[in-house]
Amino acid sequence: MAEENFQTASDVAYRIISQKILDGEFPPGMKLSRRKMAEATGVSVIPVIEALKRLEEDRLVESKPQWGSFVTIPTLEKIKQSYQLREAIECQSARILSQSMTAEQKNILVEIATELDTVPYKEDTAIDSRNSHVLFHTKLTDFTNNHLLVDTLRKINLFWVLCKAIGTNAPKTAYPRYWHRYLVDEISKGDPDTAERAMRQHVNDSLITIIAAEEQI
Repeated sequence: MAEENFQTASDVAYRIISQKILDGEFPPGMKLSRRKMAEATGVSVIPVIEALKRLEEDRLVESKPQWGSFVTIPTLEKIKQSYQLREAIECQSARILSQSMTAEQKNILVEIATELDTVPYKEDTAIDSRNSHVLFHTKLTDFTNNHLLVDTLRKINLFWVLCKAIGTNAPKTAYPRYWHRYLVDEISKGDPDTAERAMRQHVNDSLITIIAAEEQI
């Protein structure tokens, strides 16, 4: 248990910086000075350098020669490219899960989906809703037992949360009724093509709302 809870200085720096980025405290475009990041995280500069490299791999941070590291700016092109990859990952996950989902797994997904579809998405519920949304799609992919799909989606989800962190207000959009519950029901029918169609529509609906929010900024 002690080994599981052990964190290196790099782990600590990564956790603190990534959380500040995802919470919007470190906004897109902000320069991440190594020295200032060391002060903010309470570790030395070397672990901060390691953490920034990991954050760059996760696409939360970018770096330029002679300029340093800065929080990624989610341009429309980057958003579209991210969602193209998300569509591929999640559609494949839906196909796999349509033929392997257990009753217990469906119950878990339905519970999360019901919360997402019934709790009003407002400014005071935005963070909880965001976290539940990430959990829903993470669980869905976890249940495929394909670790490459899971790791790729993790990085995509981080970028998605970064996009959400651009503004503090919840987007004024109306999602389809029982959006997530419908997706679970379609996947549970046992037909890979049906599951893929539902997931593709789900991802594209989400992309439309992200782009609309980005264009308003």
